[in-house]
Amino acid sequence: MDKDASRFVAVNLTDAEWRALRAVTPDPCAWIKAQIQRLLEESGVAPVSPLSPLHDDQDKPLKEDEWGVLTSAGL
Repeated sequence: MDKDASRFVAVNLTDAEWRALRAVTPDPCAWIKAQIQRLLEESGVAPVSPLSPLHDDQDKPLKEDEWGVLTSAGL
């Protein structure tokens, strides 16, 4: 996988949960992205592009835990 590729997050919601979320947040995708950006800003963790000078191991393959795959417990 390209280290500079975009990532996506999938959230499994029931239809009732989706409708309730849409009732309070008409654009849930933008809301989730804003929450992620706020969390990063508050934590002081800045996204670093793999192509930036700070990233010196561009030629090393990614380890399994660096792929960014997260699952809920029990999956």
